[in-house]
Amino acid sequence: MRMNQSLVAAVLAGGLLGGAAGCGLPEGDYLGKIPKPSDIDPGHLRWCNSGEPESLDPAMASTTTAIKLVFAMFDGLINYDLHGNPVSPGLAASWEASADQRRFTFHLRQGATWTDGTPITAYDAAYSIVRVLHPLTASPNSKAATYFKNGDAFAANAVRVVMNDVDGLAAGALVTIEGIGADAGADPAATAWATAKDRPDPNTRTGSSRLALRDLGAPVSAAYATLAPGSKITIIEISGRRATLPSPGDGGTPWAYVHAARGSDAIYGWVPLSDLDGAPNADVVYRVKAVAPNQLPGDYDPAAVARDTIHRVRGADLLMLPETLGMSVPDPFTLVLETPDPTPFLFDQIVHRAFRLTPRHAVSRAPTRWFNPRYTKDVVSSGPMRIASWRERDYVQLVRWPSYWDNASTKLDKLTAYSIDDQVASVNFYISGGCDATTTNNVPASYIPIVNGERRGGRAYKDYFVARYLGIYFILVNNEKLNNRHLRRALALAIDRAQLPRITKAGETPSAQLTPGVPISQMSEADRALCGVTADTPGIASIIEPGKYCYVPPPGLDFNPAQAKLELELARKEMGAAFPKTIVYKYNSGVEQHKLIAEFLQEQWREHLGMATTLESQEWKVYIADTRQGNYELGRFGNIMNFADPEPQMLSNFMCKSPDNRLKYCDPAYEDVMGQARREPDRAKRLLLARQAEAMLLDAGAIIPLLVYTQKTLQMPYVKDLAITFNDQSPIQKAYLDPNWQSAVTP
Repeated sequence: MRMNQSLVAAVLAGGLLGGAAGCGLPEGDYLGKIPKPSDIDPGHLRWCNSGEPESLDPAMASTTTAIKLVFAMFDGLINYDLHGNPVSPGLAASWEASADQRRFTFHLRQGATWTDGTPITAYDAAYSIVRVLHPLTASPNSKAATYFKNGDAFAANAVRVVMNDVDGLAAGALVTIEGIGADAGADPAATAWATAKDRPDPNTRTGSSRLALRDLGAPVSAAYATLAPGSKITIIEISGRRATLPSPGDGGTPWAYVHAARGSDAIYGWVPLSDLDGAPNADVVYRVKAVAPNQLPGDYDPAAVARDTIHRVRGADLLMLPETLGMSVPDPFTLVLETPDPTPFLFDQIVHRAFRLTPRHAVSRAPTRWFNPRYTKDVVSSGPMRIASWRERDYVQLVRWPSYWDNASTKLDKLTAYSIDDQVASVNFYISGGCDATTTNNVPASYIPIVNGERRGGRAYKDYFVARYLGIYFILVNNEKLNNRHLRRALALAIDRAQLPRITKAGETPSAQLTPGVPISQMSEADRALCGVTADTPGIASIIEPGKYCYVPPPGLDFNPAQAKLELELARKEMGAAFPKTIVYKYNSGVEQHKLIAEFLQEQWREHLGMATTLESQEWKVYIADTRQGNYELGRFGNIMNFADPEPQMLSNFMCKSPDNRLKYCDPAYEDVMGQARREPDRAKRLLLARQAEAMLLDAGAIIPLLVYTQKTLQMPYVKDLAITFNDQSPIQKAYLDPNWQSAVTP
């Protein structure tokens, strides 16, 4: 089952196709080696992935190497269809929204189970959302769930339930922590403490006896871990409340679900609440105020508490619990989610990996390893396929789970995903017959002229496919390091993007606009009418909802070398001695196209600005960490939208407090416009505000768009229903292999 390592060495050296030279090209119609029909297994897809998945935990997976595998392993409330539309029922059999688009109800199907036979309920969905948002999880996907009431404050560990009547607040009131100390401003250190990571947490507890962590209601003898007396834990939730499991037993005695640190790892579990008899921060005085009226769950009275009054409340009277999110579970198969503002895209958003349910009983025992068969004997999942094996830097193998509620729609029996992080190796492995298809955009730039027919007299290989993609390739600009607006604008204006397709050679659309779309000239007359444009209107546009809404991004800073030089001179005058002699552009290694584009940009800035550029390549994980931490000046990046809406899928990434704001961009005016958009119930007006925000971002040179991606994929002709969708979200389990494919081919 292991990949032939001598073959890997050969393909890395370009030994099969010979790289850009095109030596040893297959003569026929197909680039890949076509097996005999008798050698094709209809139920086994061998897939060349683009590298080693960083995680297969839905809360932690965030890259394309992991997401498709996660979607096959873990069911969503709603799933994608073969066209990439979020319309297929999943664990939710039905769903509906309130008229004001602020309350969303999901009715879960009865009979669905985890792979270990445990029933799946709405409580699992609520737990999974809390887990993604909780700061102790440190999920890179938490932003997807901040649209719920108090989502941002929950992720920041700043929202609490008042547990008792105190200081004019009634029990059950929701408040945010504003500071620490009985007297506002009396202790400057207290204010600093209130914003630091080590701020005293009112959810901290201890037990005077050993704590036996177990499943809810289980006896001490069933504990899977114990904690020494005095060990500090954090309460995550308490049973018997509006968004949590019922308390066990006839008496309804509440239990607490807790987190405990264990060296570099952690563990979770349930204990009777009465076992937690120590509260280290019980006497700490917190300054709190009531949450905004629109953050209150629907059955709360917004007039009951004065919004701007500062209250002093002891830690003993405060807890952060799931109910602060405006989330409720009225019965085991109904989940209600509320948003503070109109959220017309919520059903599009709920398909996101962040909302793929995770099994509490498995996660609790091994929070960082539960999904990996290298450490966990039987991985618990819920999707149409379950993991069978994972060989590091070799392959991940999934197999059909026959007890999946919709097993009849699953066509694959086995998926072998090879973890090949070099594009040349991946394509050459495909050519040799090692895999049946490659993942999206894993064809080296130097191979494109070969596979698209440019070097074969116009005869493209029939197993090479190019399709529209809802993604944009752009330059990250560190706005803190390159803090002069004119310098950033000069860099944007000095790029002749029209030359980029000569490098990429796969039908990409050069664009100074940030939100991806299709060239207006290629749109249908009906779509152009919806967008309010004509065939000769330059640029791109995107259909948000067919027949209803269109978005035409602002034009951006397109190629204008004369204006670029004027902007550069303004930058020199304003910056003086601080004007950089050279700038550094980083890109991730392993993708040939990134290197070619980097060299193109280096030449453009030299030719049109006289600026020197140093190029640096980094391994992907290092590059991701550096750009997130701001350790760069300029760098390549891209954004693939899950659905066509610029506000939640693109522009919100660049708000001041967004965890995805690699630009280090923070403009109060931008925040204001985005805030207006978030509160606007009219979808058309909302899109106009989004366009205004995008124009501000581009005009400041805060980000530099380059081109709209296409999807470039290799698929053997016998591979069926491995759909190429506009958002690259294909339900891979519905693919199959047809040994008799030739009988359907038209001569």
